[in-house]
Amino acid sequence: MRIQPRDRDALVEVALGKCPGDLLIENVQMVNVFTGEIYPASVLLFDGFIAHVEANPDDPGGRPNGQMIEATERIDGEGMYLLPGLVDSHVHIESSMMTPANFARAVIPHGTTTAITDPHEVANVLGIEGVRYMLDASAALPMRQYVLAPSCVPSVPGLETAGASFDAEEIAQMLEWDRVLGLAEVMDYPGVIYGSPRMRAILEEAEKRNAFIQGHSPTLSGRALSAYLCAGPTSDHEVRVTGEAREKIRAGMTIDARESSISRNLPALIPALDGFDLPPNFTLCTDDREPADLIAEGNMNHVVARAIAEGLTPAHAIRYGTLQAARSVGIENLGAIAPGYAADLILVPELESMRVSRVFFDGREVARDGAITTEMPAIQDPIERRNTVHIAPLAPSDFEIHAPREIGPVETRVITYASEDSLFAEFAVESIQAEEGTLLLPEDGDLATVAVFHRHGHNENRALGVIRRFGLSRGAIAATVSHDCHNLTVVSTNPDDAAVAANALIEAGGGLACVRDGEIIEMLPLPIAGLMSDLPPEQLAERTDRIKATLREMGIPGPDPLLRIATLTLAVIPKAKITDKGLVSVDEQKIVPLFVEKD
Repeated sequence: MRIQPRDRDALVEVALGKCPGDLLIENVQMVNVFTGEIYPASVLLFDGFIAHVEANPDDPGGRPNGQMIEATERIDGEGMYLLPGLVDSHVHIESSMMTPANFARAVIPHGTTTAITDPHEVANVLGIEGVRYMLDASAALPMRQYVLAPSCVPSVPGLETAGASFDAEEIAQMLEWDRVLGLAEVMDYPGVIYGSPRMRAILEEAEKRNAFIQGHSPTLSGRALSAYLCAGPTSDHEVRVTGEAREKIRAGMTIDARESSISRNLPALIPALDGFDLPPNFTLCTDDREPADLIAEGNMNHVVARAIAEGLTPAHAIRYGTLQAARSVGIENLGAIAPGYAADLILVPELESMRVSRVFFDGREVARDGAITTEMPAIQDPIERRNTVHIAPLAPSDFEIHAPREIGPVETRVITYASEDSLFAEFAVESIQAEEGTLLLPEDGDLATVAVFHRHGHNENRALGVIRRFGLSRGAIAATVSHDCHNLTVVSTNPDDAAVAANALIEAGGGLACVRDGEIIEMLPLPIAGLMSDLPPEQLAERTDRIKATLREMGIPGPDPLLRIATLTLAVIPKAKITDKGLVSVDEQKIVPLFVEKD
């Protein structure tokens, strides 16, 4: 696709010098992402597009003659570097816990002018209505937020109950919407490879429209990788290993190299480019960035700076985070400074740090020195005021695990983490005592109860289990951010605290709550779909930092304690999980019983 000018004839007239442009940015060092050159230039903008670039790169003593160019407004770039606006090739805005407008407020000052978004988190809660909300809420923003139709809602059909279920019919409907570029990450790669009728039908809807198909295929290799590529997906942001990246690049798959708040993959992926001649199928992305990181470190500017620090030349790193990101999703005239390209530009004093001084979107300045300089639209949608937690108030008894015998030891399947820092867990069978028909966990500080309640109003499913090495020392933690179905998940050491935490989120419409001795000691309300807040980015960053500190104080380990509970229900991560339907053996892709019968 091409971004179309409103008046192409007028743009041509300005390019010829017959009419003045809107803005001339002069006295800059322009980064040419096509050639890798950096040279003095003046750039003329008109009606949101680049009309002309004045430069003499082959004349070492030559300077662009900006004085001969007519423009309504002129800006002195003060010798700074002029770059295309940065393009994030894969991001989930909901993971920032921000609305599309607040996400824009956070990332625009850091130079991100385009985001390719996958709204599958909100889609799992609100279905097509949630995807429509993300589109409508971003329509008038001073950045481009393109949307991909979520391909895996729910992520594992049959093993969990989401708020919606997308089949080919829903995908076809979304692919017809403006600003929907294609199909979002196809996580069900076994279904793709082995011919699942549902996945085949979904892929066909994208193929018949010649739409972009985003992939998701961690560790896939050899014949399986070939089969996945033959089926239609073209990219992967889940690569974490150098050798895997090299195989996939050689196979023509686009690697969206990720530097998120959690998965910092660039140290392994930048070396994958050694010996390759600037492969066109390599981009940069964030995937998931938390509020505090967006405020303190930035967004795509941070990713580009990290790529430079890992050994890329600045020009190559910038190309991967601009032109190639845009081209990977089929946008032909975005991500470069050239005639006919969209006038999304940034000025940076020096390239290594990628600290952004000024940001231009659609040919006008929108941010300067870390602050938005343009009016942001006030968008209010009824969805933002809707409570999506459809659960009746819970009692402590709802968190008691009923045993298959009145008294005595019971062989119990326990979700056991590999280590305190790992998100991976396996099942272990332990003998746990039952009294009066209720399982009693030993007070050894290492076992806790986990409960998942369906919250989308489709049924009254609930599942309870036992978890070891989760880290919770005392109290309860509840969350509606529970990937990917986002049901209500509660981890507790006693049922009284569990009920307090759960009921706080039921009333608030979602979020995260920490309870000890019957008191809420910290809470982060996320009333929009149970995933997002309407707080300004700086305030939200402060609140998320506070709840993370509380989680650590309660014993939750790791660099990101929020993920500990958020991924308990993620039935695509090995090997033991729990959903609203029960315990899930991920490798076998089936529900397994909590209690194990002795032979």
